[in-house]
Amino acid sequence: MKSASQKKAVRSARRIPKKPTVADLLRARIAREQKLSPKAPTLPLTEKLSHINVAAARLGMSVWTLRHYACTGRLNYRRIGRRLFVTESEIARLAGNEVQAVNAA
Repeated sequence: MKSASQKKAVRSARRIPKKPTVADLLRARIAREQKLSPKAPTLPLTEKLSHINVAAARLGMSVWTLRHYACTGRLNYRRIGRRLFVTESEIARLAGNEVQAVNAA
């Protein structure tokens, strides 16, 4: 039988994290920058911005349609946090395009 001193749990060796290589650091930095960089071109801050829900209501379209337009590049937008905003000129452009498409058909 083991004595009390032998029964003591052996502490596990402290694990030292592996030093990251330069390539690992570069990959992490590129990934961070890709997350932070906007997909759409930057818009001037002089124009009034409307939330995408408001823009969809004004255009008589679904919010998901406008989100699809934003993802495919048909809509210029500004992302603030997780929310999408659209300029008034962009709403007017979309309203004009929709009217022309209806009249052409």
